[in-house]
This record gives sequence, C-alpha cells and structure tokens, in this order.
Amino acid sequence: MQVVIPMTIGPAADRLSRYAFIFAFLASLTGLVSIATSHVCLGIALALLLASKTPLRVPPVALPLAGFMILTIASMLASDDPLYGWPQLKKFYVFAFLVVLYSLFRRLDQVQRLYQAWFVAALVASGLSVGQFIYKWIQLQASGGDFDVEYIGDRITGFFSHWMTFSEVSLLVFVVLLSYLLFSTSSRPGTRAIWVGVSAVLAVSLLLAFTRSVWLAVVVSAGYLIWNWNRKLLLAAPVVLAILVLAAPDAAQRRIQSIANPGANSARIIMWKTGWRMVQAHPWLGVGPMRVGARFGEFVPEGTGELPDAYYEHLHNVFIHYAAERGIPAALMILWLLAKVLWDHGKALTRLPPGRSDRRFILQATIAATIGVAIMSCFDLTLGDSEILAVYLAIAALGYRAVLDAPQREASEP
Repeated sequence: MQVVIPMTIGPAADRLSRYAFIFAFLASLTGLVSIATSHVCLGIALALLLASKTPLRVPPVALPLAGFMILTIASMLASDDPLYGWPQLKKFYVFAFLVVLYSLFRRLDQVQRLYQAWFVAALVASGLSVGQFIYKWIQLQASGGDFDVEYIGDRITGFFSHWMTFSEVSLLVFVVLLSYLLFSTSSRPGTRAIWVGVSAVLAVSLLLAFTRSVWLAVVVSAGYLIWNWNRKLLLAAPVVLAILVLAAPDAAQRRIQSIANPGANSARIIMWKTGWRMVQAHPWLGVGPMRVGARFGEFVPEGTGELPDAYYEHLHNVFIHYAAERGIPAALMILWLLAKVLWDHGKALTRLPPGRSDRRFILQATIAATIGVAIMSCFDLTLGDSEILAVYLAIAALGYRAVLDAPQREASEP
C-alpha cells in the first residue's frame, strides 16, 4: 500500500517540480562520486518538491522504515550515552531519497536515463580504480611488499574513502546494468556493445577490489538474473566458475581459499559471538546507537584471548549489529524491508508476459540489487554506510515506480 499526500498544483508549482526533478536526478547521480554534493542536491530537491506542492508519495516500505526509525530513537534514549548516537539520527536524512525519487520520477524512461547516467559515472569510477590498482601494484613490486597484507589492507576505492563502500556500490550498479542488458528493450544492438564494454570494466574493477562478500554477491545476484533470462545458460555456470577460479592469479585464488579458512575469519567470528552476547543482555533496545564499539570489551566471550587485528566498531553483519545495537525488533524491521521489496517486485513480475520490457528490467534490477544487499549485509554493515544506503534506497524507490504503474497485463514490447 502506498501513501499519497494530495496537494494542489499550478503552473508555478509545475516549474518548481521540474527543478526538483533535476536536483533529484543530480542527487542520485552525484552519490556515486561525492556524498557532500549528493546531500546538498537532495536538500534542494526536497525543498523544491515541498514548495511545488507536488503530491508526496511514500513507497510501501515506509512502515518498516518508520518502525526502524522509531526503534532507533527509543534505543538511543535508553542508551548509557544517548548523545553518542546522534550521528545515526542525522543519517535519517538519507531516507528522503525514497520520497523524493518516488514522487518525482513518473515515467520509466526517466528511470532509464538516470540508470544510464549511473553506468557512465560507474565507468569513470571503475577506470579510476583500475588506475589505483596499477599504481599500488607497481609500488608493491618496487618495495617487495606482501600483497596479501599490504594491498588487502589498502585496496582500491574509486571516488570513495573506503574499499568496501566502493565495491558494494559498484556491485549495485553492476547488477542494474546487467539487468538492463538482459531485459530492457531500450538496449539496442548499436549501443548494447558499448554497455557490454562498460559492464566488463565494472567486472574487472570488482575483481580487483578483492572483496570476498562482494564476489559472492556478484555470483548470486548475477546468477539470479541469468536464471530468469536463460535457465539453460546457468547450467554451465559451475563449469565457468571453476575455469575462472583455476585461471585466476595466485593472489585471487588465495583470497578465495581464505573464505573457508577459520584463521582468516577469526575476527568476524569473535564479533558475531560478542554481538550475540549483547543481544542476550539487551534484546529489546540493544546497547544503543554507536555504542557497540565502546562496549565491545564488556561482552567478549571468556577465553577469547588477544583480539586479532580488525575493526571492532561494528560487527560486520547488519542483522547481528542492529540486533545488538538497537534490539531484535529493529533488526527485524530491516529484514521486513528487504523481504517486502522482494515480494512486491516479484509479484509485479508475475503480471508481465514473457519477453523484454523496460519495466521488467527495472523490476529485475531491484530484486537482484536486494539479493546483493542481503548477501553483503551478512559480512559487513552494508546499509549502515550512507553512500550504499542512498544508492539502494534510490533503486528501491525507482523499482516501486515500476511496481506502481504495472498494469494487470502488459503488452509485450518488440
């Protein structure tokens, strides 16, 4: 169910609405490059949207998001240091992407143009990241440094400040581009080769990021899209993956093998066990926003010994972290949000006939992105990062535009 706040619209309001759309477009696009610029454009778009008296639309995920916000505030008030969690309340500003994009993007071609702009921005970022990798590789060769230690601790970042942010945002753009190539009618043969080239550059960048959770998310999300495009083709996936792994450089093979190495993942296991003890002690409201790191030492299991070198300010799992930080109900709100996005878009797909269509591309892209977010969230605080959250909320808002306008039976496009 969507929430619509009706307002009167006049000629001046129409102009303001057009300007609001431009800044909303820029806010989403610049989010791939500069979070500061993106937030400024988002604020302008929101102000123009309210001034234009354009009907405000809230997508159907408003209820779990509202529940998450309320529980966050409650957790903050119950915390041993409420003011310490203030930055998490400021992060609610990012949720405005849902309302702004859902209210202002009214046609599928508008959604498509934004995604095409994303592809270009991601191409530039990926090209930059490849250059960063080459530079780091030359430095390591000159110094004789250990790749598995020095590079893994300082990987490519593109325009972002951290490699996890870069690789996870790149994954979201990559699956949208893959869905565009597989399902959109607007992906013409003349331009398809260009977009295939862009996807190849993004794929190389994702490989060079050496982020295991993102690699896993790529395999599953892309596998989902290929399964819905040509199921017979997916049958060859195990053979293709085996060939790629065997042909991969030694550093990549060691990185893959580390997934099953308990020693390489000992820090995360300690974090998850510690988080579970926090949940047991504070099941309803957690230890408070941003209090996990400060109180980590209180809940470390006995006999753990010296902590491995790692970042302990969060628990490297969205669901465990939010359960420990803000309580089990808050973690359930995030699960509800992701499940609802999958359900609503999957249901909308059942109303479409077989064949390519721009609506199918948008719906499938949203599902694939949600699958990717769910997988990455098992190994990182994915939705706790403002840049990643903004990109995912934009995908969800644009996806719900396709859900909203989906007819009972859409004619298949040639």
